[in-house]
Amino acid sequence: MSAQRSKTSARGYGLSHQNRRKAVALDVANGGAICARCGKPIHPEALWDLDHSDDRTSYLGPSHRRCNRATAGRARRRRLFSRVW
Repeated sequence: MSAQRSKTSARGYGLSHQNRRKAVALDVANGGAICARCGKPIHPEALWDLDHSDDRTSYLGPSHRRCNRATAGRARRRRLFSRVW
């Protein structure tokens, strides 16, 4: 991949994802969102992601950004270590 990041649609975050995120953003802004990963409330001013299932075939819902991105790192480590053994 080049030093320049690809467009969001090329990374799987096209119009459908963006529209779904806007709809979920209303729940987050109103303080009614619960993290799909840890089950704790998402504060309206917190950083959050619209989280995919691990196989990326569906959405889990909103997640704290740290919860979502920590999961990606664990999955990457599992793949790396599974090759070693």
